[in-house]
Amino acid sequence: MKSHILDSQLAKGDKLGSLNELSQRFSVSRTVIREAVSALRSDGIVEARHGVGVFVRGVPQPEDTSGHDADLALAPLRRLRTSFMDLLELRMAFEVHAAGLAATRRSWAQESNIWNAARQFEASLDDEAALDQLDFAFHCSIAEATNNGAFIEFFNLMSLRILPQPAFSKELNPGLITPEYIQNTVREHKAICEAISAGDPAQARSNASTSEPQPPSLSGVLGRDCLASQQCGPRKLTAGRRDRIC
Repeated sequence: MKSHILDSQLAKGDKLGSLNELSQRFSVSRTVIREAVSALRSDGIVEARHGVGVFVRGVPQPEDTSGHDADLALAPLRRLRTSFMDLLELRMAFEVHAAGLAATRRSWAQESNIWNAARQFEASLDDEAALDQLDFAFHCSIAEATNNGAFIEFFNLMSLRILPQPAFSKELNPGLITPEYIQNTVREHKAICEAISAGDPAQARSNASTSEPQPPSLSGVLGRDCLASQQCGPRKLTAGRRDRIC
């Protein structure tokens, strides 16, 4: 909708259309349009007038990604005087809360993206080289479903800073990356998906944080990252506890 405002060179006060008109224009449901309007309204870009339609309140600024420098963006994280494990715990806390937000804020299209990402991971179990990117895509789809720009940006930055590649390599981690381990990751993805689809934020957070009986894939990520980066065995994180095997 932002792109439509910019591409059509709409000005403040111009009418975008009714919910029905916008639903037909963008080929999505009224629910998706309503959520998009709500998000844009909070950013001061549009306003909805009851019985009249949606109007431009402020023209959005075009996003400039030409000068994006990943190294520059990550510089503040590199200056953090903290341990690798502390950063992993920070990311875990972030992803747990993201799952809860996604359960209450996701649109139908975003929910579909989360399930599609989980299914693509499951369908690619024999393609070891693809699993890292597919696991990233799964968690990225959850971050996007929070509909919080800061969450999405933070997830991308923290993932670049923290996740070593390749994390699902059986050759690099033969004692950890087993068929059973990967199947557990599939079950973890599914449990998170089901909680988000059910609109249950508490269960979504629980499925993204509880390590037993079905630990979430992020807990596995913590183990893989620790093993790949510090030559330690997997660490299990539960509330208020760290267990290390070195």
